[in-house]
Amino acid sequence: MRSRVLTFLRNYNIGNEQKFNTKLYTFITCVIIATVFWVLLSLGGNFNTKITLGIDYLNLPSDKTLINNLPKQFTLEINAKGFDLVSNYFNKRKLPITIDLSKINLNEFSKKEKEYEIATTEFTSEINKYLGDDIRIISVSPDTLKLNFSDLQTKKVPVNLNIKIKPRKQFDIKGKLKASPDSITISGTKEELDTINSVNSEREEFVELDKTISKMMNIEKRNNPDIFYSQDKIYVTIPIEKFTEKTFEIPLKMVNLKPQYNIKVLPAKVTISFMVAVSDYNTITEKLFNPVVDFKDFNPENDTKMKVSLSTFSDNIKSIQIDPPFVDYIIIK
Repeated sequence: MRSRVLTFLRNYNIGNEQKFNTKLYTFITCVIIATVFWVLLSLGGNFNTKITLGIDYLNLPSDKTLINNLPKQFTLEINAKGFDLVSNYFNKRKLPITIDLSKINLNEFSKKEKEYEIATTEFTSEINKYLGDDIRIISVSPDTLKLNFSDLQTKKVPVNLNIKIKPRKQFDIKGKLKASPDSITISGTKEELDTINSVNSEREEFVELDKTISKMMNIEKRNNPDIFYSQDKIYVTIPIEKFTEKTFEIPLKMVNLKPQYNIKVLPAKVTISFMVAVSDYNTITEKLFNPVVDFKDFNPENDTKMKVSLSTFSDNIKSIQIDPPFVDYIIIK
């Protein structure tokens, strides 16, 4: 008897639960359908809303530079059906619109020399093309586009090579680094150009070089959109060659010796050693060197030795050493 009662109750509960689930599903379905119809009806109505548009400016006057910042976006109050607003949001993907200033006669909007104020309503037609005919523009913010110009000036400045070079052992730079061009023209306002006396190449390091290399390098520009550069790159040549040592023993010459002194230097010759490019080895002769002892400021009470210097030598050599660097002297009475 007890088992029959439990079976009856269990079957009753299962039946009620199935009926409840069926009613719940039916209710949820009705709510979803009603919501969809409500959204569709709502989107069919007109709405006022605000959107922002990014702005790109083209064809600013080439003989002037802009000295104020233009707005990077417009804020629009618009009216349109909901469907059109949703469609526009997804189709345009928030791309910027382009304002071509060459299509506008700036002289019509001149407030004073080199200053102009243009009502942003002048760009309504361009914005309408972007948004489409189904969207009505109520207002644009800012309502005025201000342009302040300064006459564009030019200046020629040298290019500094901002590079570090580490040749391989027994190799070195032969001659000078070459930049082509070695100077460029920059343009901007007089105030900006007065602060620039040269430009640099972008920093770069070259290691283990064992041959001449040539490379295109970028000009390092200031973070200022109102300074214009005649070119962005230069062609750099780094002449690298193998070097070897060479030595000469050359007689010393005395210069600026006062008449009251009869002096002899010891030793009478010095050894000059240096590094020279292999290709120039045979062209470097001892005639290119002139080791001297200068007695211009000679004072026998203070000077115990005299320094040896080179009055002339070749530009194609490196690491010059003089042995000895100082010499003794004897005053002959």
